[in-house]
Amino acid sequence: MAYFLFQTVLISTIAIVAGSGLGWWLHRYYSREQTETSDRDLEMVKSYLAESIKENARLKLQLKQTEEKVEVLVNEEVPQVQGVDFEAYQAFENTVKEANLRKYLN
Repeated sequence: MAYFLFQTVLISTIAIVAGSGLGWWLHRYYSREQTETSDRDLEMVKSYLAESIKENARLKLQLKQTEEKVEVLVNEEVPQVQGVDFEAYQAFENTVKEANLRKYLN
């Protein structure tokens, strides 16, 4: 009976040690893989952030230039026309301003 008990304890001990070793090895393998994946993802996110910052700066500059063009066009004087009623003159002035805006914004 003692021999059977000794075999059971020995097999159980070997199984526990082998299982623990296998578990430790799997944990190290998968955690290393997870770390490498996380590092690659982080580098990708950093590159996207850098590209977004550059694009944002470019768009801000473009917006500022466009706003300056619009300001110049809005303040641009329309040639003076004599002998025309006020409503027709305003309609002509608005048409010229719209045409100038479309020309510069396109």
